[in-house]
Amino acid sequence: MKKLIIASLCVFALFNVLMAQETKQETKKDFSDILPQKGHFSLGMDMANFIRFIGNSNSANGTFAFPNYNMVTSSQQSIMFNPTIFGKYFLTDKSAVRLRLGIGINNDTRRQFIYDDVANLSNPLANNWLTEAQTVDVMKEYNTQVELGIGYEYRRTLWRVQGYAGAEVFAAYVFHKEYYKRGNTMSFTNQTPTTYDFTTGVVGNPAIRLMEVRGGNAINYGGTIFTGADLFLSKNISIGAEFDLFIFGTYTTEEV
Repeated sequence: MKKLIIASLCVFALFNVLMAQETKQETKKDFSDILPQKGHFSLGMDMANFIRFIGNSNSANGTFAFPNYNMVTSSQQSIMFNPTIFGKYFLTDKSAVRLRLGIGINNDTRRQFIYDDVANLSNPLANNWLTEAQTVDVMKEYNTQVELGIGYEYRRTLWRVQGYAGAEVFAAYVFHKEYYKRGNTMSFTNQTPTTYDFTTGVVGNPAIRLMEVRGGNAINYGGTIFTGADLFLSKNISIGAEFDLFIFGTYTTEEV
Protein backbone atom coordinates (compact mmCIF):
# COMPACT_ATOMS: atom_id res chain seq x y z
CA MET A 1 0.00 0.00 0.00
CA LYS A 2 2.82 2.34 0.91
CA LYS A 3 4.51 1.58 -2.41
CA LEU A 4 1.29 2.41 -4.26
CA ILE A 5 0.93 5.71 -2.42
CA ILE A 6 4.58 6.64 -3.05
CA ALA A 7 4.27 5.70 -6.73
CA SER A 8 1.08 7.75 -7.05
CA LEU A 9 2.74 10.75 -5.43
CA CYS A 10 5.74 10.43 -7.77
CA VAL A 11 3.49 10.26 -10.83
CA PHE A 12 1.50 13.25 -9.58
CA ALA A 13 4.68 15.25 -8.94
CA LEU A 14 6.07 14.36 -12.37
CA PHE A 15 2.78 15.36 -13.98
CA ASN A 16 2.89 18.72 -12.21
CA VAL A 17 6.49 19.29 -13.34
CA LEU A 18 5.63 18.48 -16.95
CA MET A 19 2.58 20.72 -16.87
CA ALA A 20 4.65 23.55 -15.40
CA GLN A 21 7.30 23.17 -18.11
CA GLU A 22 4.65 23.10 -20.83
CA THR A 23 3.01 26.21 -19.40
CA LYS A 24 6.40 27.91 -19.21
CA GLN A 25 7.13 27.02 -22.84
CA GLU A 26 3.75 28.33 -23.93
CA THR A 27 4.43 31.52 -22.00
CA LYS A 28 7.75 31.93 -23.78
CA LYS A 29 6.07 31.56 -27.15
CA ASP A 30 3.43 34.17 -26.34
CA PHE A 31 4.76 37.66 -27.06
CA SER A 32 1.44 39.46 -26.91
CA ASP A 33 2.62 41.46 -23.91
CA ILE A 34 5.25 43.29 -26.00
CA LEU A 35 3.00 43.91 -29.00
CA PRO A 36 1.14 47.23 -29.18
CA GLN A 37 -2.59 47.23 -28.61
CA LYS A 38 -5.44 49.69 -29.08
CA GLY A 39 -4.56 53.07 -27.58
CA HIS A 40 -0.81 52.36 -27.45
CA PHE A 41 2.04 54.29 -29.01
CA SER A 42 4.99 52.46 -30.56
CA LEU A 43 8.37 53.51 -31.88
CA GLY A 44 10.20 51.82 -34.76
CA MET A 45 13.19 52.21 -37.06
CA ASP A 46 13.54 51.15 -40.69
CA MET A 47 16.72 49.04 -40.90
CA ALA A 48 16.83 48.78 -44.71
CA ASN A 49 18.78 52.03 -45.16
CA PHE A 50 21.08 51.16 -42.26
CA ILE A 51 21.88 47.77 -43.81
CA ARG A 52 22.51 49.49 -47.15
CA PHE A 53 24.85 51.96 -45.41
CA ILE A 54 26.85 49.10 -43.84
CA GLY A 55 27.01 47.30 -47.18
CA ASN A 56 28.20 50.35 -49.10
CA SER A 57 30.84 50.99 -46.44
CA ASN A 58 32.39 47.63 -47.32
CA SER A 59 32.19 47.77 -51.09
CA ALA A 60 34.08 49.41 -53.91
CA ASN A 61 32.40 51.07 -56.89
CA GLY A 62 29.09 49.36 -56.18
CA THR A 63 30.55 45.84 -56.28
CA PHE A 64 30.84 43.31 -53.49
CA ALA A 65 34.47 43.98 -52.57
CA PHE A 66 36.44 45.82 -49.94
CA PRO A 67 37.32 49.47 -50.67
CA ASN A 68 40.58 50.10 -52.49
CA TYR A 69 42.49 51.87 -49.74
CA ASN A 70 45.57 53.85 -50.76
CA MET A 71 48.42 55.68 -49.05
CA VAL A 72 47.36 58.93 -50.74
CA THR A 73 44.00 60.66 -50.39
CA SER A 74 41.43 59.08 -52.66
CA SER A 75 40.05 61.05 -55.60
CA GLN A 76 36.50 60.71 -54.25
CA GLN A 77 35.14 60.27 -50.74
CA SER A 78 31.45 59.95 -49.98
CA ILE A 79 29.19 59.40 -47.02
CA MET A 80 25.52 58.49 -47.32
CA PHE A 81 23.17 57.71 -44.46
CA ASN A 82 19.36 57.68 -44.45
CA PRO A 83 17.82 56.72 -41.10
CA THR A 84 14.01 56.53 -40.91
CA ILE A 85 12.05 56.57 -37.64
CA PHE A 86 8.36 55.75 -37.18
CA GLY A 87 5.97 56.81 -34.45
CA LYS A 88 2.64 54.95 -34.45
CA TYR A 89 -0.64 55.26 -32.57
CA PHE A 90 -2.86 52.16 -32.62
CA LEU A 91 -6.52 52.80 -33.34
CA THR A 92 -7.23 49.08 -32.88
CA ASP A 93 -5.05 46.04 -32.19
CA LYS A 94 -4.66 45.64 -35.97
CA SER A 95 -4.58 49.19 -37.33
CA ALA A 96 -2.57 52.33 -36.67
CA VAL A 97 -1.86 55.83 -37.89
CA ARG A 98 1.81 56.65 -38.25
CA LEU A 99 4.19 59.58 -38.46
CA ARG A 100 7.40 58.92 -40.41
CA LEU A 101 10.56 61.03 -40.14
CA GLY A 102 13.38 60.43 -42.60
CA ILE A 103 16.74 62.20 -42.58
CA GLY A 104 19.09 61.79 -45.54
CA ILE A 105 22.75 62.81 -45.56
CA ASN A 106 24.78 62.54 -48.76
CA ASN A 107 28.13 64.37 -48.72
CA ASP A 108 30.67 64.01 -51.50
CA THR A 109 34.27 65.24 -51.87
CA ARG A 110 36.06 64.96 -55.24
CA ARG A 111 39.67 65.76 -56.10
CA GLN A 112 41.47 66.05 -59.41
CA PHE A 113 45.16 66.62 -60.22
CA ILE A 114 45.74 69.40 -62.75
CA TYR A 115 48.63 71.34 -64.28
CA ASP A 116 50.22 73.84 -61.85
CA ASP A 117 50.45 77.10 -63.81
CA VAL A 118 52.85 78.91 -61.45
CA ALA A 119 55.19 76.05 -60.50
CA ASN A 120 55.72 75.08 -64.13
CA LEU A 121 56.90 78.55 -65.17
CA SER A 122 60.40 77.63 -63.99
CA ASN A 123 60.13 73.90 -64.68
CA PRO A 124 62.16 72.85 -67.76
CA LEU A 125 60.30 69.53 -67.84
CA ALA A 126 56.82 71.06 -67.78
CA ASN A 127 56.01 69.79 -71.27
CA ASN A 128 55.64 66.19 -70.06
CA TRP A 129 52.75 65.00 -67.89
CA LEU A 130 55.12 62.66 -66.02
CA THR A 131 57.46 65.46 -64.93
CA GLU A 132 55.22 68.51 -64.81
CA ALA A 133 54.28 70.03 -61.46
CA GLN A 134 50.68 69.45 -60.46
CA THR A 135 48.17 70.90 -58.07
CA VAL A 136 44.69 69.79 -57.00
CA ASP A 137 41.17 71.07 -57.62
CA VAL A 138 38.65 70.06 -54.95
CA MET A 139 34.85 69.97 -55.06
CA LYS A 140 32.76 69.45 -51.91
CA GLU A 141 29.05 68.76 -52.27
CA TYR A 142 26.56 68.64 -49.40
CA ASN A 143 23.03 67.25 -49.68
CA THR A 144 20.68 66.96 -46.71
CA GLN A 145 17.09 65.75 -46.90
CA VAL A 146 14.34 65.89 -44.28
CA GLU A 147 11.16 63.98 -45.07
CA LEU A 148 7.89 63.78 -43.15
CA GLY A 149 5.08 61.33 -43.91
CA ILE A 150 1.64 60.69 -42.39
CA GLY A 151 -0.16 57.44 -43.12
CA TYR A 152 -2.45 54.59 -42.11
CA GLU A 153 -1.55 50.90 -41.89
CA TYR A 154 -3.27 47.56 -41.28
CA ARG A 155 -1.29 44.89 -39.42
CA ARG A 156 -1.20 41.10 -38.94
CA THR A 157 0.75 39.34 -36.19
CA LEU A 158 2.98 36.25 -36.33
CA TRP A 159 5.09 35.47 -33.26
CA ARG A 160 6.75 38.79 -32.32
CA VAL A 161 6.64 39.98 -35.94
CA GLN A 162 3.88 42.17 -37.33
CA GLY A 163 3.44 42.46 -41.08
CA TYR A 164 1.66 45.54 -42.34
CA ALA A 165 0.45 47.40 -45.43
CA GLY A 166 -0.99 50.86 -45.95
CA ALA A 167 -0.69 54.26 -47.59
CA GLU A 168 0.65 57.70 -46.72
CA VAL A 169 1.21 61.22 -47.99
CA PHE A 170 4.60 62.87 -47.57
CA ALA A 171 6.67 65.98 -48.18
CA ALA A 172 10.45 66.43 -48.19
CA TYR A 173 12.94 69.28 -48.34
CA VAL A 174 16.37 68.69 -49.90
CA PHE A 175 19.15 71.17 -49.11
CA HIS A 176 22.02 71.42 -51.63
CA LYS A 177 25.34 73.29 -51.52
CA GLU A 178 28.67 73.07 -53.38
CA TYR A 179 32.10 74.53 -52.62
CA TYR A 180 35.20 74.56 -54.84
CA LYS A 181 38.85 74.97 -53.92
CA ARG A 182 41.04 75.70 -56.93
CA GLY A 183 44.70 74.76 -57.17
CA ASN A 184 45.46 77.60 -59.60
CA THR A 185 44.51 81.06 -58.41
CA MET A 186 42.86 83.46 -60.82
CA SER A 187 44.88 86.71 -60.82
CA PHE A 188 45.83 89.69 -62.94
CA THR A 189 48.78 87.77 -64.41
CA ASN A 190 46.82 84.50 -64.75
CA GLN A 191 43.31 85.42 -65.85
CA THR A 192 42.50 82.01 -67.37
CA PRO A 193 44.05 79.47 -64.98
CA THR A 194 44.02 75.75 -65.68
CA THR A 195 40.82 74.41 -64.14
CA TYR A 196 39.03 71.07 -63.91
CA ASP A 197 35.29 71.04 -64.64
CA PHE A 198 33.76 68.46 -62.29
CA THR A 199 30.51 68.46 -64.28
CA THR A 200 31.93 67.67 -67.72
CA GLY A 201 35.19 66.05 -66.60
CA VAL A 202 37.21 68.35 -68.88
CA VAL A 203 40.33 70.41 -68.08
CA GLY A 204 40.21 73.91 -69.54
CA ASN A 205 41.20 77.55 -69.09
CA PRO A 206 37.94 79.42 -68.42
CA ALA A 207 37.77 83.14 -67.76
CA ILE A 208 34.87 82.51 -65.34
CA ARG A 209 34.62 79.53 -63.01
CA LEU A 210 32.47 78.27 -60.15
CA MET A 211 33.65 78.73 -56.58
CA GLU A 212 30.38 78.18 -54.71
CA VAL A 213 26.85 77.08 -55.57
CA ARG A 214 23.89 77.90 -53.36
CA GLY A 215 20.31 77.01 -54.13
CA GLY A 216 19.15 74.12 -56.22
CA ASN A 217 17.17 73.03 -53.17
CA ALA A 218 14.23 70.74 -53.87
CA ILE A 219 10.79 70.23 -52.35
CA ASN A 220 9.31 66.79 -52.99
CA TYR A 221 5.66 65.93 -52.32
CA GLY A 222 3.43 62.98 -53.10
CA GLY A 223 1.91 59.75 -51.87
CA THR A 224 2.92 56.13 -51.46
CA ILE A 225 1.58 52.66 -50.79
CA PHE A 226 3.78 50.37 -48.73
CA THR A 227 4.18 46.96 -47.18
CA GLY A 228 6.66 45.81 -44.57
CA ALA A 229 7.30 44.01 -41.30
CA ASP A 230 8.29 44.98 -37.75
CA LEU A 231 10.22 42.81 -35.30
CA PHE A 232 9.41 43.85 -31.74
CA LEU A 233 12.47 43.77 -29.51
CA SER A 234 10.67 44.93 -26.38
CA LYS A 235 7.33 46.43 -25.44
CA ASN A 236 6.25 48.77 -28.27
CA ILE A 237 9.84 49.05 -29.60
CA SER A 238 10.63 47.52 -33.00
CA ILE A 239 12.96 47.43 -35.98
CA GLY A 240 11.84 46.57 -39.48
CA ALA A 241 11.97 47.16 -43.21
CA GLU A 242 9.42 48.09 -45.83
CA PHE A 243 8.90 48.30 -49.58
CA ASP A 244 7.38 51.50 -51.01
CA LEU A 245 5.75 52.33 -54.33
CA PHE A 246 5.31 56.08 -54.62
CA ILE A 247 4.49 58.94 -56.94
CA PHE A 248 5.73 62.46 -56.30
CA GLY A 249 6.35 65.90 -57.73
CA THR A 250 9.39 68.15 -57.28
CA TYR A 251 9.90 71.90 -57.08
CA THR A 252 13.54 73.06 -57.36
CA THR A 253 14.83 76.49 -56.40
CA GLU A 254 17.21 78.43 -58.63
CA GLU A 255 20.96 77.95 -58.19
CA VAL A 256 23.08 81.04 -57.53
